[in-house]
Amino acid sequence: MGTRRGMLTGMVLAATLSLVGGAGSAIAQDKLDLATIVVGFPPGGGTDTTARIVAEKLSGTYADSVIVENRPGAGGRIAAAYVKDCPTDGSCMLFTPAFPLIIHPHLYADMPFDTLNDFVPVATTHFGVLALSVGPGAPESIKTLEDFLNWAKENPDQASFGGPVGGSQHFTGILLSNASGVDLELIGYPGGAPSVTDALGGHIPAVITPMAEVLPHAAEGTLRILAATSKERSKLAPDIPTFTELGYDIVVQDWSGFLMPAGTPAEVVERANAAISSVVETQDVIDRMGELGMEAQPTSVADFAKVLPESYAKYGKIIEDNNIEVQ
Repeated sequence: MGTRRGMLTGMVLAATLSLVGGAGSAIAQDKLDLATIVVGFPPGGGTDTTARIVAEKLSGTYADSVIVENRPGAGGRIAAAYVKDCPTDGSCMLFTPAFPLIIHPHLYADMPFDTLNDFVPVATTHFGVLALSVGPGAPESIKTLEDFLNWAKENPDQASFGGPVGGSQHFTGILLSNASGVDLELIGYPGGAPSVTDALGGHIPAVITPMAEVLPHAAEGTLRILAATSKERSKLAPDIPTFTELGYDIVVQDWSGFLMPAGTPAEVVERANAAISSVVETQDVIDRMGELGMEAQPTSVADFAKVLPESYAKYGKIIEDNNIEVQ
């Protein structure tokens, strides 16, 4: 597995370095008139909200106007396929959580893009934490993770959770099922926002979603967060226990970030990285992301180029180890 991971890392690094090598011949890029950030999920979710926060701050600096365009569907794959064929002048970039690019290629035979060859990693905004929450669709007596697992075991016909099919939320549920011995059925959704809506409405008992999407509801008392996938308790939610401290070896902290079509000149990629990282490092954006349960963590182009194939290989191993069939 280590050899495979090394090969994947080398592929992305080589692509990035080749771009850097050609930068000297590229024409210096002026500020764009318009730039579009494409999001593969419906408005209102954590990914969409983060994209809009960054777009607002990039307008007037990276481009005169930066807009967010939602192209939901197929768990984020439609948006990624669209960006793959966009111009390579920096005017179009994908903002996405990791799973459409690092999990779906291992699950679906008919992929409309090649993650490691069709995109150039640009910048990350954060490494997200997922949370398991319950709402009015679960008994009020459920206050802890063990309460939920005991109830699910005693009520197998109701033992379910909402989340995107093939997402890191889905795989968190698989890992929890394996670790606890309790079968949990995934109720599939196109994104986090609609799954949270159904949890709030009592249509599903539980939801696994980015913590950003449930913290406001937990503060209002309409959802109860039982556990988080971070290695250590989040500074933004210190009262929420981790799966690890509750006895389950489940750590899921995947990146969310910006990517551009392969072939985008290195100087364009670096300019976008500098602009995005500068925005994410401002106190205003740190505070606004913090309100959503996100700890800002920008990376360099080179660091993102290492993380991308490593995370790709990690999920490939999880899928292989669990004998999950390709669809």
